[in-house]
Amino acid sequence: MKKAALVILCVLFASMAFAGSFDDINWMTEDYPPYNYEEGGVKKGIAIDLLLEVFKKIGLNKGSDAIKIGPWNRGVQAVSTRPNTCLFATTLTAERRDKLGWKFALAIPQLITDGTGNHLIAKKSANIKFASKDDIATYLKKVGVVRGDVGEGLVTGSGLPEKNIDQAANPNSLVKKLSMGRIDVISYGYATVVTKMKELGIDPNDYEIVYTFPPAPMGYAFHKDVDPALLATFQKALDELISIGAAEKIKARYAKK
Repeated sequence: MKKAALVILCVLFASMAFAGSFDDINWMTEDYPPYNYEEGGVKKGIAIDLLLEVFKKIGLNKGSDAIKIGPWNRGVQAVSTRPNTCLFATTLTAERRDKLGWKFALAIPQLITDGTGNHLIAKKSANIKFASKDDIATYLKKVGVVRGDVGEGLVTGSGLPEKNIDQAANPNSLVKKLSMGRIDVISYGYATVVTKMKELGIDPNDYEIVYTFPPAPMGYAFHKDVDPALLATFQKALDELISIGAAEKIKARYAKK
C-alpha cells in the first residue's frame, strides 16, 4: 500500500510541475541582435519587445527583468531538461521539433529581418565559395559555430565532419576567431555578425556571405511538457499582435538602427 501511495504522489507532483502558469515560466535568451540583446543596461530587440507585448496581452505583470540573457548553449540545455522554460528567438528545425520535442509559438515572417537568417561567412580575401549545400560536406577547413546554435546544426546536418567544426561560446568569440584567422568560415546570422564586428572594431566590409541557408521559421521554443493550454494562449496573443501590425512596427523600429 505504501508503495502504491508513493507512486500516486509522484504522479500528482509531476502533473503539478508540468501544469503551472505563465508566472512559472523562465524566459531565456542570448545576445543576438537585432532579436535579443542588452544595451546600456536595457534589454531590447525584436523578440524581446514582442514578448513584452505578449505579456501585456495575456495580463502577465512582468517586464524585461524577467528575461535572462546568457550563453545560448545554457538556454538549449534548460529548455531541453527543465519544464516551464522558454528559449527565444529560436529557429524551428526538424531536429529541435522531432528529436528534442520542443514546442514552438511561431512569429514569422514578422521576426525575420533583412540580412538575417543563417549564412556561411568568410573573409573576402579567402575567395571561398559554396555553390551548393553539398560543398559544405567536402570542406576540409575549420567552420566556426556558436555551441548549440542553429548554425551548428545546419553544418553538421550538411554532413561536415565534427573534426572540421570549431565551437565558440558566444558570437563575440566566434567573430574574433574569424578575424584572427583561427577559423576560415563561420556559420551564423549575418546581421548579428556585422553588429558584433562593429562593436569589436572589425571592418565588416572585409567579409562576405559565401552561402545562404534556406530561411526557416522563428519564434519562442518551450519545453516539450509545456501545458498545451498555455502554449495556445501564447500563440493566440502573438497572432493577434501580428494581425494588428504591432510585430511589424517593432521590426521596423530596429530596421532603422
